[in-house]
Amino acid sequence: MDLNNLRARLAPRSPWQAMDLGTRFYRRWWRQVTLVWLLFTALPYALLSALSIGLESLWPVLVFWWLKPLWERPLLAFFSHALFGDYPNAWTLLKRFPDYGLNGLVGQLTWRRLSPFRGLLTGIWQLEGCRGAQASSRIQVLLSPPGQRAGTLMALMVTLEQVLLTGLMVLVLTLVPWDFNMEFSVWFSEQNYLHQGLAALAWYLTLTITEPLYVAAAFSLYLNQRTWLEGWDLQLGLDRIGRRRRALGVTTLALLLMLTVMPHPAPAAQTEPEDPKQAAIELLAGEQFMPVEIREERQLRPSLRGDDNDSWWNHLLDQVFNSDHADRDRAGSDWQLPDRLVTVLASLVLVALIVFLLLALFRNRGALKSGRSKSLEMPVSVAGLDTRAESLPDDLGNGVEQALASNDVRAALALLLRHALVTLFQSHPTRLTPGATERDCLHAYRHLLGDDARVTYLADLIQQWTRIAWAHQPVTPEQARQLLLRWQQLNSAEAAS
Repeated sequence: MDLNNLRARLAPRSPWQAMDLGTRFYRRWWRQVTLVWLLFTALPYALLSALSIGLESLWPVLVFWWLKPLWERPLLAFFSHALFGDYPNAWTLLKRFPDYGLNGLVGQLTWRRLSPFRGLLTGIWQLEGCRGAQASSRIQVLLSPPGQRAGTLMALMVTLEQVLLTGLMVLVLTLVPWDFNMEFSVWFSEQNYLHQGLAALAWYLTLTITEPLYVAAAFSLYLNQRTWLEGWDLQLGLDRIGRRRRALGVTTLALLLMLTVMPHPAPAAQTEPEDPKQAAIELLAGEQFMPVEIREERQLRPSLRGDDNDSWWNHLLDQVFNSDHADRDRAGSDWQLPDRLVTVLASLVLVALIVFLLLALFRNRGALKSGRSKSLEMPVSVAGLDTRAESLPDDLGNGVEQALASNDVRAALALLLRHALVTLFQSHPTRLTPGATERDCLHAYRHLLGDDARVTYLADLIQQWTRIAWAHQPVTPEQARQLLLRWQQLNSAEAAS
């Protein structure tokens, strides 16, 4: 690793400045790093998403999330090469993956998977090639002060990922021409294929932005920590000074050769000796006589009064801000009130939280019982339609014909849909969340009854209802009468059986 080939200026930065440098890395090479991400993750994510939709389970998608350390290895390899002016393409990184991507991967996928310092520490295995005890010692070194806020970076990126995902989902839901049930439970328990596919695509697009950005920022934190601890900026400065001095030495030698060849002029007057006063000042200001020490610590401001230095308040503040664990272990007579005070306060908070939860459960026990008893009740409204049994007419055919006579096909289809949903729920109760859409109801009955004739009829009825209610496309009265006749035939066959 030749630090002289770096494409960035190394300097001891604050953690926030280092993260900002990482964002500059991403903005500089976002096209190349996006291609790397797509090559390594597009096919695995497509297969796992299809499996998740087919099984109606989130576990395959969770597997992709758990393998994030694996997907981040090629991104880090690209950034580490690009920083030195080498830009490997995606296929080259794929061929070299066994060389740089396997060391330490097992640990990052098992007991270190949930570590908030994952991005900062990946360079130990991938870039430095450390193993075993050497890697453990390097971890302790990189996590030593000054702190690099790797956990804060992880929290920021998780928040950014959730915000981008939510914004993208809301944008799509506002642009589609049909309605979605926004009930939170529906998206995780009763969602259909369209829900799952939309959520999976939105999450992958979000990761395409956040994952390379996270790797770039974490890599910048890694470089900044090594600059603080190993003095990379000083090494580069000394190398530059050495090159200048070597160049100056060559120039001096050339001048000496020229002076040797040229005829000697008359001896010049001797130069004045160095000022002894200035020499003494430089000597006394040197490190030997005036050492400089930089210390960062909290100190209490001296009181204006001189009689309250031994007050209990000064003792308390001194223990809180200037406590030294080594001094406490050496002198057993130090006052231990702050530690006890923290323990007592933490215990009180824990007890208060437990009491609050018990009181909340006790007060809402009636609501919990009623919620269990009403779990299979028909919602009073589905897709904005009244689905109470008492709101339906006694003669369905007469009600549909009256609506068609007034040239209101939408009202006729709404009456058919209400009657079909209520009849199906009375014969086959199932869980329908409040505010469920007609497609949610169709998905629930298809999951319950399979390819039953009534489910097929409900799908055709919902298709015609969606055309006239949401897409504003015409439906003829004859099509509505055919749907009425089919429903009457299905009811007659059900009654006969």
